[in-house]
Amino acid sequence: MTTASSARAPLAVVTGASGALGTAIRNRLVSEGWQVVATYRTRPPAAGDRNGDISWVRFDAAEDRSTTDLGAAVDACTGRLRAVFACIGAPSAKKTVTETGISEFESVHHANVLSFVRTWHAVVQRARHDGASVLAVGSDAGLAARPGNGPYTAAKAALASLVITLAKEEQRHGVRVNLLAPSLIDSPLARHVMTLKGVTDPDTHYKQLPWGRPLALDEVAAACIDLATAPHWSYVTGQIYPLGAAV
Repeated sequence: MTTASSARAPLAVVTGASGALGTAIRNRLVSEGWQVVATYRTRPPAAGDRNGDISWVRFDAAEDRSTTDLGAAVDACTGRLRAVFACIGAPSAKKTVTETGISEFESVHHANVLSFVRTWHAVVQRARHDGASVLAVGSDAGLAARPGNGPYTAAKAALASLVITLAKEEQRHGVRVNLLAPSLIDSPLARHVMTLKGVTDPDTHYKQLPWGRPLALDEVAAACIDLATAPHWSYVTGQIYPLGAAV
């Protein structure tokens, strides 16, 4: 049952909310009094992640039903839909283009690009009605092609182009669409990716980065929420914001 207080609370959608960054974003939002529609694909929320401010829904970019299910979950919530955070993504196996099969290109594209399309299809009517802000989480890999990262780089570059296109299409409806492209984030996924790249000592690798460390999950989450919801960003749309340091 929707309480009077939750009915007045702003609403956000966080796709990929069971992942490390999605978790950090939804936790911050809930602590600030937001309602959240949160998605997962393979990891159902633990008991501690279930509360009256979060509505969980399974979401898979490869399934048509996911669009319907996410849309229904959003429509079931009251309160203005103010923000959509698209946090779904998947890395590649860090092989060369020659060594990478077509199936991997397809799966990485589904996770990083088509998940964003499905998310938009699910929320479009509510987003237009409420004048929502949409923020996709990309990667600096979409701006810097590196050897052994073809599927991921191509997908993140495609996501950036899609964000700019959608922003131009939806501006007349009062919807803002932007992308944050962080560099390496300290997370379990990042450590897995470094293993695929042959990095055996992550801490030593981190010391070689600008400032001697990777980005922290909480500072990326804070940047995402600020960019999507703070009044001083209300003018911007169709922009790609790198989050990193000069190298």
